[in-house]
Amino acid sequence: MRSSFGTAPLEIPRQVPKTAQNDRMSTKNGGMTENVQSAIKAELNSMLEAPIFAQSGRCKRFISHVVNQTLQGRADALKERSIGVDAFGRPSDYDTAEDPIVRVTANEVRKRIGQFYQDSPIPHAVQIELPKGAYVPEFRIHPVKRAGASGMVSAAGSSQLDTPTNGSRATGDLHQHSRNQVSLTDSLPLRSELREPKNLARRKLWIRIALLVILISAGVSVASVWIAKTERSYPRIWYSFQHAKVPVLVCLGAHDIPVSSERTSPGVGSFLELVMRKQTIPVDDVTVITEMASQMGKQGIPFRVASADQTSLTDLRRQPVILIGAVDNIWTQRVTQDLRYRLMVIPAVTSEGPPVASIVDSKDSSSHPWTIDFSVPVSEWKSDYGIVARMDDPITGVPVIIDAGLGNDGSLAASEFITSGASQSRLANDPLCRKKSNFEAVVETNIIGMRPGPPHVLRLECW
Repeated sequence: MRSSFGTAPLEIPRQVPKTAQNDRMSTKNGGMTENVQSAIKAELNSMLEAPIFAQSGRCKRFISHVVNQTLQGRADALKERSIGVDAFGRPSDYDTAEDPIVRVTANEVRKRIGQFYQDSPIPHAVQIELPKGAYVPEFRIHPVKRAGASGMVSAAGSSQLDTPTNGSRATGDLHQHSRNQVSLTDSLPLRSELREPKNLARRKLWIRIALLVILISAGVSVASVWIAKTERSYPRIWYSFQHAKVPVLVCLGAHDIPVSSERTSPGVGSFLELVMRKQTIPVDDVTVITEMASQMGKQGIPFRVASADQTSLTDLRRQPVILIGAVDNIWTQRVTQDLRYRLMVIPAVTSEGPPVASIVDSKDSSSHPWTIDFSVPVSEWKSDYGIVARMDDPITGVPVIIDAGLGNDGSLAASEFITSGASQSRLANDPLCRKKSNFEAVVETNIIGMRPGPPHVLRLECW
C-alpha cells in the first residue's frame, strides 16, 4: 500500500513515539494506526455511497473486499482466484481463464475510482487507489490541519513531518518504500475533517437530486400540455375512452338463428333458444373483439361486452360505447342515420330471403352506394365495405366508436383500420381533419381467396 503527502509516496511509521502512547497506534493490522484505518474506512464508505459506485453491486463488493483484506493485514492473499472465491462466490477450483470476473471488475473499479475523485468538488484526507495490474489497493494520506492550530498533525502531536534519509515505496502490507513519513492521530479534529467533506458531498447530492426532480416535474408538465394540444389537433380515437371513469361497453350485433320447433321438453327448448339464438357469435366477430380488447388492454381501458338485442338506450348512455356490426346491430343503424355516410338495409322480397345492405352518401345523391347483396354466394364476393367512425353521439351523449362492416370481411377491415394505427396516421396527415374531434370513413377491402385484404379509405369526413 502507499500513502502520500501531495504527490510523494508516504509511509506509516512502524515505531511509535513515546509521546504518542495515548494515541492508541497499533501495528498489528497491516502496520497502521487505528485512526489511519478509521480514516481509510470512512473514505471507503463515502466512495460506496457515491452514485458512481452505488449503481454497481459487483464493483462495491470488489473494492470493499480488497480494502478490508488489506486493513486486516492480508494483502498478500489478494490473488485473482481468492478474490473470485471470497468476493464473488466462485468455487475454489474455478477456471479464471474462462471466468474473468475479477479482472473485468478490477478494470471497472479503476475507472470508477478515477471518476469518483474527478467529480469530487472537495479535497480528500485519504485517497484509495487500485494500481493497474494489481489487486492490492494503495492509500494516499493527506495530512489534516488541527482545528485552531497551524501545521500538520503527526502521531506525536508535532506539526512537523519527519524526513528519514533512507526509505522505500510503501506496498499493500506497508513495507518501507517511502522517502517521507507521516502518521495521523485519532483525535477529534481529524475525524471531524474527514466527516465534513462527506456531509458536504451528501448535501450537494441532495441539492442535485432536488434540482433533477424539479426539472423532471417541469418537463412532465410541459409535455402534458403539448400532448393535450396535440391530441386535440385532430380526431383521436381512444382519447375519450382512456379518460372514462367506467368500463367501456362493447355492443355486438345480435344474430337471429332459427331453432327447430321440435323440443323434447320446455326446459330443453328454453336452453336452445338462449344458447343458439342469443349467445352465438361468428368467428369473425370474435376476431374483431379480440383486436379491440388487445388495443384497449395496451391502453388500460376496462370494458364489458353485451349483444345489441340485450342493450337499451339507457344502457348506451351510461358509458362510452363501441358498436360492432352493421346489418345485425340495430344501434349501429340508428346512430349512423344522422351521419353523412349511413347504413341502409333493404329487406328481402320474401321473409326467408337475405337482405341487401348499402352505405349511402347522404350529402351526394348522385354518388353510387357501396352495396353487398347477401343473396350472392360468399365465394363470389370481390369486395366488402364498412363504416369506421369516432364521434360524440348527440343521441346517447357519450363517445362512440363504430366498426360496421356490411359483411364480416368489412368488419375485419374496419377493425384493422382502427387498431393498426393506420387511422391515426391518416387523420393526422389530412388537412381537413385539423382541429377536429370527430370523423367518419368508408373503407373497402378486396377479397382474395375468401379472405379480406388491407383496408382502403374511400371517403373521409371530419367535423
